[in-house]
Amino acid sequence: MIIKKIDFYLLKKFFKTLSIILLVFIIIFIAVDIIDNIDKFSTKNLTNEEIINWYFFTIPWFISLALPMSLLLSTISCFNQLQKNNELTALKASGLSVRRISCPILILGIIFSFISFFFDNSIVSKNLEKRLQIEKKMKPKSFGNSTRKNNIYYHIDDSFLEIKKFNFRNNVGRNVSIQTLSASDINQRIDAEKMIWNIDKNKWSLKNYTLTKWKKNKVKFTSSNDTLLTIKDITPSILQKDNINPDDMSYWELAAFIDKMKNKGLKFNRWTVNKHFKTAFACSSLIMVIFGIALSIQKPRSNFANSIGLSITVIFLYYLLIKLGQTLGYNNIINPFLSVWMVNILFLILGVNLFIKART
Repeated sequence: MIIKKIDFYLLKKFFKTLSIILLVFIIIFIAVDIIDNIDKFSTKNLTNEEIINWYFFTIPWFISLALPMSLLLSTISCFNQLQKNNELTALKASGLSVRRISCPILILGIIFSFISFFFDNSIVSKNLEKRLQIEKKMKPKSFGNSTRKNNIYYHIDDSFLEIKKFNFRNNVGRNVSIQTLSASDINQRIDAEKMIWNIDKNKWSLKNYTLTKWKKNKVKFTSSNDTLLTIKDITPSILQKDNINPDDMSYWELAAFIDKMKNKGLKFNRWTVNKHFKTAFACSSLIMVIFGIALSIQKPRSNFANSIGLSITVIFLYYLLIKLGQTLGYNNIINPFLSVWMVNILFLILGVNLFIKART
């Protein structure tokens, strides 16, 4: 019963600290976002309701980004308070080891990892889709200095558009692929050397294209030098504004999309990396808790300012390395799984090693 009371007391202290730190991070993120977008809010004549909705849809994403950082800082802060008030010494004197005292926080880290995964892939992804509708109004109508764009991906209902290079000065795309998907497979694929916008007819003109159709295990090829094609909701201005982002897709959407591509031997490395990132980033909650406990135990006399500085260093290195890993994975330099998980594995090994070596 006494141990349960201690666990409850520790969790209560931890949640109080976590709530404050998480709120501070969200306020900081909102303030930075306001500074970054205030000109767009005013020049694009967004209504007050649209601005409120913008942050209503964005806050879940801010929570997702801030949670691992908040868990690390909360863990270090919580143990720092226990040490400062000599509560940790009293608990150890009563026969409890630091490892046993840490158990409720470790269990909480596991729970937060599961919550983070489902939160990111349901609430966050859906809200980012809604925010995108407001974001469209904030993008400039003119192309400005950006006349070229590479690797454009666009998802239209049951079709997927990929353009390797696009020139907005003359509205010409090169190396174009349009794949139409069914529930479980690819129905047809169009590969074109060029894709030119016909402004008079509001249609795309495909040059030197090949149409491949799959039906009942039969493949039919059709080739032509020129044809006009209407692609639903796709115009040059849309291609300038919108580029499908795997970050906005849920784990299940990415997995389903990748499976469809694999059925025809197609590989989409960026999507595979981001699918693994969804699980790797969710597990960062547990890793940050382990690291926070390990750092607190290894530095028992460290003041709070030093702990904050150390936490910021750990957070900076973690985010830097995981982004570096993503980039290497996108460019197919290393395995997509390892590109995002190797940082977690490295931090987990280091954190567990420090935790095991800690004094009981």
